[in-house]
Order: sequence, then C-alpha cells, then structure tokens
Amino acid sequence: MSKNKAVIGGVSIILVVGVVIGLIAGAGHKNSSDNNDPLATSSKSVAAICNPTDYKQACVDSLNTLANNQSATPMDFMKAAIEATIQQVKLAMDKSLSMGKNTDNSTQKMAMEDCEDLLQFAIDELQASFSMVGDSKMHTVKDREAELVNWLSAVISYQQTCLDGVTHPELKNEMSNGLRNATQLTSNALAIVSAISDILSSFNIPTNSSVATRQLLDTSEEGEYPSWLSSGDRKLLQASPNNLKPNAIVAKDGSGQYKTIAAALAAYPKDLRGRYIIYIKVGVYDEYITVDKKQINVLMYGDGPRKTIVTGRKNNVDGVSTYLSASFSAVGLGFIAKSMGFQNTAGPQKHQAVALRVQSDMSAFYNCRMDGYQDTLYTQTHRSSTATVSSPALLISSLVMLQQ
Repeated sequence: MSKNKAVIGGVSIILVVGVVIGLIAGAGHKNSSDNNDPLATSSKSVAAICNPTDYKQACVDSLNTLANNQSATPMDFMKAAIEATIQQVKLAMDKSLSMGKNTDNSTQKMAMEDCEDLLQFAIDELQASFSMVGDSKMHTVKDREAELVNWLSAVISYQQTCLDGVTHPELKNEMSNGLRNATQLTSNALAIVSAISDILSSFNIPTNSSVATRQLLDTSEEGEYPSWLSSGDRKLLQASPNNLKPNAIVAKDGSGQYKTIAAALAAYPKDLRGRYIIYIKVGVYDEYITVDKKQINVLMYGDGPRKTIVTGRKNNVDGVSTYLSASFSAVGLGFIAKSMGFQNTAGPQKHQAVALRVQSDMSAFYNCRMDGYQDTLYTQTHRSSTATVSSPALLISSLVMLQQ
C-alpha cells in the first residue's frame, strides 16, 4: 500500500477561526470609555472576561452573580457563562416545543421537532463543556481549549440548523427571537474560551507558553492522519479485511448473523470495551441508518464503496428537512466507516437530499463513496476525516482528506 498523504480541506476551520478573530478584533475596537459600554461600569474581573465578546451587555448580565465576588477565579466565570448559556438554550427548546404544538402546518411541526432534538444536542455539548471547566485546574483549561472550541462550535451549528429548518416567515422570526439570547451567549462563551490566554494574564495567572494549542482539525507528526485518531484506529484503517475481526456480520442473503444494518446496530453491547466492528457484505441496503449517541466507537466496513451501499431517497421537496433526509447519520463518538458507499437517489429535482450526515466527533471515513445531487455530504459538527471521495465538490466539507 502506498503511503497516505494528508490534504487539508479546512473550510470550517477558516470559518470558525475567522469568527473568533472577528469577535476578538471587533471587541478590541470598542471604546471602553464610552458611556454606553457596559464594561465601563462593571467590575475589573467581569470586564476582563467580557472584553473579547461581541455581546458585552449579555455577558455582563450573565456574570452578575459573581461581579462582587473577590475570590472568583476565571474558572468560576467560565462556568457561570456556560451555565447561563445552558439555561437560555433550555428556554429556546421549550419555545420550540410550544410552537410545535401550536402550529397546524405539518412541515413546520416537523421543523420544531427537529429544533427540539438539535437543542438537546446543544445542551449536552454545553454540559460537557461545563464539566470540563469545572473538573479542571486552570492551567489545563488552556491545554483543552481545542476541545471547548469544538463543543461550543457544535452548539452554534445546532442552533443554526434549527433555524434553517423553519421556513414559515412568522415562525422563523419567532424562533429566531427565542434563540437570540442563547446564540449571543454561545458566541460569548466561544470568544471567552478562544481568548483564555489573555484572560489568564489579566488575572495574573501564568500559562505554559511552551504548550502549543491544538487546532480544531490537526494532523499527526507524520502528516498522514489527524492527531486525534489513535494509533489503534490507524492500524484498523490500514488493515486488510481478512485481518479485521467483526463482532457482527450483515448479509442480505442470510449468510451473516443479521440481514440488516439496523439489526446489527440494535445488538450493540451495553458494556462495550474497544470497538464494535460490523462487517457488511456486498449488497444495496435500502434502510435509513442512525448510529446514535449511545453507540460509540462503531466501525463498519464493507466489500468496497461500489459494492456495499447504504441508500435512501428522502428529500426536501417531499417534506423532509435537510437534517432528517440523510440515508445514513453518524452521531455516536468515534464512528469509522471503511470501504462503503452512501447514496441518496432522490434526484436533482428534489433539492436537498443528504446521503451522509456526520455529527460524530473524531469520526473517519476511509475509501468511502458519497453519491447524491444536493447536500450529498452534510458535515454538521465536530472533527472528522475522510478518504477517497466521489466528487471534487465534496472537498468543501472541511475534512482532512486522506488520499490513497
């Protein structure tokens, strides 16, 4: 096998970094002596925390409980900022639930149901961020900056996906208003995390300048794989099918343990250690698959991207949201697919019709093919890598491209 070479797509890296830089730069140009500047009348600690943010009044308000606490640390302020964001996202989720009950439009009702699911994902990510800050000493928070940026960026994506699915003008405006506080506080939290070095300095807390912060998507020293992909997983990607030991075998002709991919996933063990490996024999599997959040470390491999294919035809025109139109959705942490195809056969006249939606953090797609017409590959959130795509248009996916 020839040595793999890494080609970085990096679109969303640029977008995320650009947003962060914009937040910090925009904040820096504001005149702190302006009478309308909320930082001018806030405590020194609150001003230091909120200075990098775009929505300073919202930031100051969210930290009011700590404003006069002389012993509050940057960790305390970060926790308060994230907790305030969680509460606002919960309110927005309640809003979507209420709006869904009050509309007779089936398409918009589905959009509100999508919002409820997406905002629950957002809450989960925020709670993970809160736990990381709360359980860490400050000198390690900077080291984990990439993880926090990863999660908070996902929260922004979930919020935007919710709004994108609401097409009725009045409902969209109402949902947008319901999400305003949540989106502002999420933006603030991302800006605070991204400026953690300056914030620590303002609190006279030294940082380890010799430790370089990892990028959201990074490559290993060898330049072949993203650094978050373990050596064990790299070996699995390179291994021949004969050297892989599946926990489950799927075959349409009955020669395996299961005839459907869904059945193999349903057998996912609760006490799993290591990887749950599913071998999917040659065939076209006409089933809608979701590797859910509880199904972590799943590896699926087939007999080739043109031989083992997951297919579907859900689409926007037929009343299904882009988010739910995917033939295959990877959500659980650490998903890997190898030598498989994903397709949506709805056709160009059906508009958005996703073949593969990727939400799984630290996921990889090796020697896989994605076929469709519009929104074929939907890289929704988190860190992913892929190899051997079917169309140059897919290079916009912001993934690390591992070309064979």
